[in-house]
Amino acid sequence: MTTTAGSARHRLARTFAAAPVAAAVLFTSAAAAEPADAFALHQAALTAERQGEMTLAIDSFDRACAMKLAPSCTMAGLAKLDDANGSEGLMAAARDLAAGCLAGSDFACAKMGVALGQAFPGVASAEGFAAIALRQMGEDCRVTPNDTACYDAAALLHAEERGGADMSAVQRYAATACNRKAYPGCLPVAALSADESDAVERASAHCRAARADGCMTLLAFLLKDEERLKAPDALTILEQACAAQIGIACANLGLFYSKGPIAARDDSAARRFMRAGCDGAVAQACFAFAVMHKKGVGGPVHRNRSVELVAHACNLGWAEACETLATIIGDRDAAAQPAQDAHALRRRACRLGSENACGGGTSTSTSPV
Repeated sequence: MTTTAGSARHRLARTFAAAPVAAAVLFTSAAAAEPADAFALHQAALTAERQGEMTLAIDSFDRACAMKLAPSCTMAGLAKLDDANGSEGLMAAARDLAAGCLAGSDFACAKMGVALGQAFPGVASAEGFAAIALRQMGEDCRVTPNDTACYDAAALLHAEERGGADMSAVQRYAATACNRKAYPGCLPVAALSADESDAVERASAHCRAARADGCMTLLAFLLKDEERLKAPDALTILEQACAAQIGIACANLGLFYSKGPIAARDDSAARRFMRAGCDGAVAQACFAFAVMHKKGVGGPVHRNRSVELVAHACNLGWAEACETLATIIGDRDAAAQPAQDAHALRRRACRLGSENACGGGTSTSTSPV
């Protein structure tokens, strides 16, 4: 995954899409002034959102989401959830948020659970095993937003794009629901217990299918000495997933090489994989990559680049990055981000799930950048 310094700079410049360049050159010939690049569409949507033009913002987020930019799906779902009226609108929001959840956003997972919970009371007559299972997945997800149930629900919402539903998961959740209440469509089936012996195989399959929970489970095996022997191929699978441009796999490799066993730590590799995760639009990877630039971990110190990466992570929906950027601006130390407003950034952080930002906190003493 190594590149020359010149090619790396070129790729970063393309990926992080300086807004003036994106706005100036990335347009289709068919539609009037419509950006052709997913991130340019995402930036245009953020601008429309700041200006209160929510219809335009949702349309641009939707277009970028259709181009597989997961943070745009999260933003589209969040905007739709704000104004959803009825089960159909709520399910549309849940579907968008599911894409962000699968890519590794706990915030998107939690909001998807909220959308599902609000949608199903209005669909009391819903029948069928899959509907019953999805209802149960949503309930479990709301209780524990970073639980596997969130990813199972997200995968079921996108089943037609992923080769069909996981029927063992559907049966397991539906059985749990049916044992609690005789919903229309229930079948006489006992709840299935999870087989721990195939946990590694399941995690590997999920990671290869771009499910963040699978990649994170593999990382968990790698980080613990007593667990590593249970998953001898975990590192290889993460490397293969990263090579397939699954951003969360790259980000997890960055964590392994920076936080893993002492013998495996490699700052240069950590920085390289964290950059790949950021290239894959994983906001938390961009934030970690920014910290590496600030502290000189695995490469040179680059203060201005660090601030740019924090801004990028904020644009991709990472609340902590928005708070950090607000703090930098509050300290009058953001020459690279002259157009940003600290109060607006904290409002965005609040909307993205930061209780600290909602409470007016500034985090000045803990900002890592």
